[in-house]
Amino acid sequence: MATIKLSAWNIEHARNLLGQNLNLNLTARKAGVKAELAQIDADILCITEGAPSLAQMKQFANEILDDRYVPIDPGGSNGQRGEQWIWFLVKQEWAAQCSILPVETWHDFSGGKNWRVHHWGSFEEVSHSHYRTPQVLVMDISGQRVEFIGVHFKSKYINQGSSMWNSTNQETRDEFILESLKARVKLATEAANVRRYIDRKFEQIEKPAIFVLGDMNDGPGKELFEEKYLFFDLIANIQGDVFAATRFLNHCLFDFPDELRWSAIFNDFVTNESNKKILIDHILFTQPLVNWNLNICVEPNAGYIEHEIHDLVNASLNRNQKTSDHRPVSLKISTR
Repeated sequence: MATIKLSAWNIEHARNLLGQNLNLNLTARKAGVKAELAQIDADILCITEGAPSLAQMKQFANEILDDRYVPIDPGGSNGQRGEQWIWFLVKQEWAAQCSILPVETWHDFSGGKNWRVHHWGSFEEVSHSHYRTPQVLVMDISGQRVEFIGVHFKSKYINQGSSMWNSTNQETRDEFILESLKARVKLATEAANVRRYIDRKFEQIEKPAIFVLGDMNDGPGKELFEEKYLFFDLIANIQGDVFAATRFLNHCLFDFPDELRWSAIFNDFVTNESNKKILIDHILFTQPLVNWNLNICVEPNAGYIEHEIHDLVNASLNRNQKTSDHRPVSLKISTR
């Protein structure tokens, strides 16, 4: 029996680390990212906030990963916008067994490129789509087709949100609430779009092997929106219905200690909490991947946050040199 290590990490503007003419802080940060990835030593990396071109990610693999990894080429348009893309990189020995699902297939299986959204309590419809279309790594492991869905959902953060929330003008505060609810509705529909893809796979085969991983943004004031407006986080939307247990997604940190189950620290201006520990980086997987129903299995205590490696690497770095404001999440997959 062998294991394959899967890791997801938001490296925070990875593009800024490329090249040789970097300032002192970026040079130190680049060395830190290189050391952290080397110590994590994953077989499969899902990187969010990666560079926005294949050429730049090949440069990333060369300069930071010493060419031990290959960025998997989507083979054309990948449906991503902006400067922070989702990428899968695998160790050289796995590259021949990997491909990226065509973005057209994703749209067909998930219900289309765009969908209609109703904002909170409104009959008005607006069109919405993924800012970064999920990237699906298709991989053959022990004769088993495995799909890794990399996601980086659009942030719930509202520009000028802090000043709006702290305004003495009630109308300005109300505007922040309304804009935040709109962002949460859109984000929930992005999760629902991923869920539709997964449900479609269950309509094709009995026991699909699917992982969903990456940065699943939660904005400030999560508890306030849940308690006052009955709007819950997107994990509840993407995991599925517990009454359809065979299609429910398990979480790799389900049996990880509570006090360690976090991946980022932020100041929450809504709840007025400083250095708040939150979990926004996840790895989830389908039920057939437990109990050796397939040739691969996620066994108990296989998932964890890379706290120790992250802290050891960053201990000697100043605030402007830190590798990332996110911590990597990892999972060991057992194979026959």
